[in-house]
Amino acid sequence: MKVILKRDVKGLGLEGDLKEVKDGYARNYLFPTGAAVLADKGQVANWERHRDRREERERAIRADAEATAAQLGELKLEIPVKAGERGRLFGAVTSHQIADLINRSGVELDRHALHLREPIKTLGDFKVDVRLMPGVEATVSVSVVPEG
Repeated sequence: MKVILKRDVKGLGLEGDLKEVKDGYARNYLFPTGAAVLADKGQVANWERHRDRREERERAIRADAEATAAQLGELKLEIPVKAGERGRLFGAVTSHQIADLINRSGVELDRHALHLREPIKTLGDFKVDVRLMPGVEATVSVSVVPEG
C-alpha cells in the first residue's frame, strides 16, 4: 500500500515522502496516529504540486547543517576536570558536558548529535564525531586538562 508521510517516522522516512508499506502497518499504526495518509490519485497529485516547496525546505535545512558543521570543525574545546595520578579522572567527561560547552560557544547543538563511543576517562586530546543529519558530519577537538 502506498502512503504519504505527514510527519517523520523513525525507520521509515521523512515528512512528505511517498512510501510503500505493508497494509497492516498502515492500517494499525500509520493511519490511526496521523503519521500518514493513503496515497490515492488526489493525494499524489497534491504531493507532486508541493514537491518544490519540500525540496527547498530540505536544501535550507542542509545548508544550515553544513554551516554548523563548518563552525564545529574550527571549534577547539578545553575541559578542566579533577584528575588523579597517571591522568585518570574522578568521574568522566560525557556528551552532555561537551554539548553544554558547544552551546556556550554560540553554536546551537543537540547533545544527541554527539557520538562518543564511551565517556572520556583520561586526560588528553580527543576527537568527537558530530552527526548533524544524514550526510553532514563534523569533528570537534576536545582537550581534557587537569583543573587548576
